[in-house]
This record gives sequence, structure tokens and C-alpha cells, in this order.
Amino acid sequence: MTGLVAVVGSANLDIVLSVPRRPLAGETVLGTGYTETPGGKGANQAIAAARVARCAMIGRVGSDPAGARLIDAVAGAGVDTDGLERGEQPTGRAIITLTPDGENSIVVLPLANSTMDELTAMAHLERRRPDVVLTQLEIRLAVVEAVARWSARAGARFLLNPSPAVPIPPALVAAADPLILNVGEAVALTGRDRVPPSTLARLLADRARSVVVTAGADGAYVAQAGAVAHAEAVTVARAVDTTGAGDVFAGTVAGHLANGVSLVEASRRANAEAARIVQLHRADR
Repeated sequence: MTGLVAVVGSANLDIVLSVPRRPLAGETVLGTGYTETPGGKGANQAIAAARVARCAMIGRVGSDPAGARLIDAVAGAGVDTDGLERGEQPTGRAIITLTPDGENSIVVLPLANSTMDELTAMAHLERRRPDVVLTQLEIRLAVVEAVARWSARAGARFLLNPSPAVPIPPALVAAADPLILNVGEAVALTGRDRVPPSTLARLLADRARSVVVTAGADGAYVAQAGAVAHAEAVTVARAVDTTGAGDVFAGTVAGHLANGVSLVEASRRANAEAARIVQLHRADR
């Protein structure tokens, strides 16, 4: 492990409700299980990155038991948590409904995540001087923009996972190298549906320095330097829980890029890691 990844992002306590099916509007469904696990896009990505590279996480949790639990979980995975601060707001929460096919629906309450400011994030980055910086959109957009500016000044590679899908400035998309997003998020950014993932990747490559569009069982499409390559998926016997698969993909890509691996090869390795974790229960990952 030679490179250093800094993940600037969210840390949440995930409240997972197992249900036989998603409730319809106005309907009550009896659940079949309940668990609480450390999560959040930033924390998930940092843990994944730390499996292949040195990694530091920058973010904010609450001064509550959930915050302590998250810091312990992230640090226990080998991530430098000196930049994972504790604040007055409660730790963020994610309410997840999980169906027997492993699919999920998620509502995120940012809480403490939304209190991290631009100066704090940049100070932690300046102290660590990472090779690769990865961020997402479960924190304030102003912080993400500041992180992109710092990366440009410092010569760090800036990776953006624009999730959850919200309107973002063109300059932020243009800074991404790569922009890592799934098909739904790519549709939201391009306004184009009913087109192949490879086309979405090509369209977004006109806006970002490079692009990776993940397409589940169809693998990932990598657009850079005017060409689109296909990173094949790994066959999954049975998906148990797809929660966090996209985060694992992004974190794994970041880690391999920090170690000098090409973007296409990093995406192939990230596909394999995402396929591995969706076949496991959260507690076994």
C-alpha cells in the first residue's frame, strides 16, 4: 500500500428493517427483522478503500453513543479517523428497508454530517496531503465544492460519487476524475433515459475528466480519453443485501487508483469486491 486516500463524507448509524416487501402508500407491513450497523456513504467508502490502500476519513458524527460506535468501527477497519470529528448534533441516521431479494430503499437523515464546514475539511486535507480524494453528496454541497478546489490546487485526484442525486454545478462535474455513479444517477444528470449505460458514460465524459457508470449485473462502463471500456461484472449466486455495494465500488476504485492501478482495472477489481459483499449479511462484511 503506497498511496493515500482521503474520504470526505458521511458517517451514519444504519437502522435496517427487514420486510417481506416494500409498503405501498398508506400501507403498514409487518417487519421480520431489525439491526443497527455502522454505515453512511463516506464511512462505507473509507472502509472499502482501506482494504487496498492507506485511507483517512474526514467527517463529523455526534457526541452520542452512535458517534463513538462509528468511530470505533471505521478505525477498526484500519482507517485514520483523526479527521472524523464529534459535534453537538446527533449522529446521522439511515433508515433502510431490506427485502428478501437483497434490494433496499433508504432514507438518510444527515444530522451531524451537515455541520461539517469547508475550512475544517480543507484543514484536514492539508494536514494529510492525500494522493486521491473521494467524496459524495450526503454532506453539504459547499464542502464538496471546497474539496474539489483543494484537490485541484494540491494536485490530488478528485473522485466524486454524486449520490444521492441532487442538482450539482457543472464545474463540480468537470472536476471529477472519475465521476462514479449508477445508471439512475446518470439518467438524473443527463436527462436521458432508455439509453444503454455505455451511452450514458459517453455523454457524461463530455462533462467530466473521466466517468464510471455502474450497471449492476452488467458491470461498469468506463469513459475516458474519448473511449468507453467495459469492466465485466462478477456473477453473484445470490444477493443477500445490496446496501452499500455502490459505496464499496467507489472506495475500492479510489484505493486502487491511489496505488497506481488504471481506472479500467480498478473498476474490474471494484466489481469483484462489490459482488463479494452483496452475498454477505452486513455483520459479516
